Amino acid sequence: MLSIVIPAYNEEKRIGRTLKLLSAWMKTEVVVVFDGSDNTPEVVKSFPVKLFVSKDRLGKGGALKVGIMNASSERVLVLDADLPVKREDLLKVISEDADLVVVKRKMVGMPMKRKFLHDSFVVLVKLFFPSLRSLSDFQGGVKLMNKDKALSIKDDLIIQDLLFDVNLIYAFKSKGYKIKEVEVDYIHDEVDSKISKKLAKVILLMFLSLVKLRVYYSPFREILKTNAFMRAQTFLLRVLR
Repeated sequence: MLSIVIPAYNEEKRIGRTLKLLSAWMKTEVVVVFDGSDNTPEVVKSFPVKLFVSKDRLGKGGALKVGIMNASSERVLVLDADLPVKREDLLKVISEDADLVVVKRKMVGMPMKRKFLHDSFVVLVKLFFPSLRSLSDFQGGVKLMNKDKALSIKDDLIIQDLLFDVNLIYAFKSKGYKIKEVEVDYIHDEVDSKISKKLAKVILLMFLSLVKLRVYYSPFREILKTNAFMRAQTFLLRVLR
């Protein structure tokens, strides 16, 4: 059995196409988590899916945590709302047997600037977390996981925004769970990309989140619980989101 979880922050333009394709490709549970301000819920309600609506901004990581916890199946596929892979590649990911399956993306349509930033980010992650050097990619919007294993590390999932993927992968790695990487063609949607529209803010937010994650897995973890840190984090999230 399989459940598909889709975080959907203001995805009214893309989520309909994705749900239509998924319903044609396979018959399985789909969970959509919305934490935005557009008409995404109205679009989603026209499909036989489970919809969770949050009045508060959850971030990508927060939305995925809600979706994973509410998925009914033992295996959970998390998927970006723009459905960036073809059917054959999606089925290839689903067919793998590991605690966590991540994708190595062969980029299709990504501008050179974004490709350079992506490659630089991969290098930076490996510098911060050397045990992840065997992996080639971290931010692909397609991941398959064992739900029980995911729930076992939920308290270590401290990142709510785009760096959630690295947080998830490293948490699985730290527990000694089996991780497998699968190469897929990855279709980049530049026109409706939320990242490209506020690239400078995204870069800064992801770097700060990377530092936070490194501190969490260090002897200085208690710093993250201080009032000063919490106030600074709230201010930065308000500015950078």
